Amino acid sequence: MSESSREGANESSGAKSSFDADDVRGESATPTAAEELQRQALKGSLGRVVTAGMSGESVSASGVLAAIGGWRGVLESLVPATIYLVVYVITQDPRLSAIAPLVIAGLAVLWRLLRKEPLTAALSGVIGVVVCVAAVMFSGEGSSYFVPGFYINAAWILAHTISLLVGWPLIGLLLGFLRGSITEWKAVPALRRTAQLVTLFWILVFAARLAVQLPLYFADNTSALGIARLVMGVPLFALAILFTWLLLSRVSAMVDAEKKSQEPNHEDSGNTASSDE
Repeated sequence: MSESSREGANESSGAKSSFDADDVRGESATPTAAEELQRQALKGSLGRVVTAGMSGESVSASGVLAAIGGWRGVLESLVPATIYLVVYVITQDPRLSAIAPLVIAGLAVLWRLLRKEPLTAALSGVIGVVVCVAAVMFSGEGSSYFVPGFYINAAWILAHTISLLVGWPLIGLLLGFLRGSITEWKAVPALRRTAQLVTLFWILVFAARLAVQLPLYFADNTSALGIARLVMGVPLFALAILFTWLLLSRVSAMVDAEKKSQEPNHEDSGNTASSDE
């Protein structure tokens, strides 16, 4: 998701000097563990889409693309599995097929090094490819390349489900980080229901992947499994991001409208009290 733009220059020089002083203090201060956790949480895909949705940012193709890692992130996610599947279909040799995505992932890291770009995304992608390749090399079965993904989806299902059962849905925690209070969102019925609904929706997304892909794995249909993995990977993730953004944008507008509708009432009551005096 695109990050919020910084505010322009302050109207008065006095306000500007105060703003600059705050900036200096903010830059020099060492972030606490909680602040670092908040920063990392909001940097992820879900964190970005929650930030955009609750800030009222309009849904856009570029925003959804940014949330799923941009074109480079999409390519780094899709290309290794696609190359593996193509080579496997041609050669029917799992171990030979596993070498190709490893080479591609290594080239992606080298490209980032040459361009002096951050390696975080590329390295995480390489680690994922290495794990998948290791699974193939160990078992000698083509379908083993996709097994680590089963565990990842199961882990997300477990994490989201536990968060719902204990009354702290993961989406709600992201709302809390964004709004500056971990508990405030629970006092707003609309935000609480939305956090529960979106968390449940993500459980269904991860469960749908397993429901479709596990039967193909047990049937040893590697080609169909690879295609299902590609279709239910980035494309399905993008649709889930879009749904989350649309829902949060609507709820954000409702919450803001409710707050604005209450403000005149407070002003009117204050005016009435003044006139009575």
